[in-house]
Amino acid sequence: MYQLYYTERDATIYERTPEQNTGIDQILELTKIASGSKLSGIIQSNTYNSRILLDIGNNNITALSQSIVNGDIPPIGNAVGSSSVYLTMTAADASDLTLSYSLKAFPVSESWDNGNGYKHDTPETKIGASWYYRDAIDPGTRWNTGSAASSGDASATEAQGGGTWLTGSGYEASQSFSNQLPHVRMNITDIVSKWIDGSVTNNGLIIKRSTTDELSGDILGSIKFYGRDTNTIFIPRMEVAWDDSVQSGTGSYSEISSETYVAYFKNIRPSYYEADKAIFRIGVRPEYPSKTYQTSSFYLTADRLPTSSYYSIKDAVTEETIIPFDTSATQISCDSKGSFFKLRLNTFMPERYYKILLKVEREGGDDVQIHDNAYYFKVER
Repeated sequence: MYQLYYTERDATIYERTPEQNTGIDQILELTKIASGSKLSGIIQSNTYNSRILLDIGNNNITALSQSIVNGDIPPIGNAVGSSSVYLTMTAADASDLTLSYSLKAFPVSESWDNGNGYKHDTPETKIGASWYYRDAIDPGTRWNTGSAASSGDASATEAQGGGTWLTGSGYEASQSFSNQLPHVRMNITDIVSKWIDGSVTNNGLIIKRSTTDELSGDILGSIKFYGRDTNTIFIPRMEVAWDDSVQSGTGSYSEISSETYVAYFKNIRPSYYEADKAIFRIGVRPEYPSKTYQTSSFYLTADRLPTSSYYSIKDAVTEETIIPFDTSATQISCDSKGSFFKLRLNTFMPERYYKILLKVEREGGDDVQIHDNAYYFKVER
């Protein structure tokens, strides 16, 4: 099962324009301008980085905490039976990246204001978080990079700025990439668990490259992500995932044995409301049934999908994967009525169409089939 929570605030802070706010830009950018590189026709004498501030929001963390208390979501953690948490960010563009690289996330240790600026504002907007300040330039509150409770790594040229964050075991998340698009899906379970238990104040996350990469003379390129204010559906989000599958009915049904088969939905509706909690019932039958004499319809055959079957949800227009195939969180269940899975529709953006895909693994994973047979539904307000 998946529950999604969308970010409430975000901003890029730029070392090269250290007083500038970009709180309502549609794009979040991780970039590095290396010393000796050319920018607008000018050779740069210094190295400049950018970092991303991103806040899931206290309302979302409170809602998640209450769902855990109510028993709707298992406790956050890494143990069996717990739920895991991921940060998802969709890349809009990338250029000049190295073959292999990594991104890191830390919990921000001081509060900050989102602001209302754009990167291309002329003159610059200086109200809201920037490289120097966490609120505004006048009177302005600087990031306390010398605080004993915080750690703000010095960057190439502007040591007194760039945000402050907590470090150490359980305070760091990372994701590595190798010759692939920088779509982020980073495990932030440890950080969120600290927000939930109150041991760390939720001031959001800072997304950055490693200090070694920031300080190096290497050209590392630019990654642009869709932000909270994008006019697309690619808003950064927090995904809470856990295993809610049951297999109590497997003894009442035969696993489909035909090499080719048809999976279909018995009860899918054209549309659902945001507040709905839906159960999607799945039937399965051989694609080419053997010709035999029988006294009832062949379509009443009580077959089920293998237990190693999973579902995925995509946006029907953009093809963005909203819920990925996940062996630990999207396994298809089986009860006394056959194969099924559940969805919480408040997870999805309303007034959009979505598509269901099924993945079935057999023969120990040697036989894998993806079923993309135009199973669509709409979520309405």
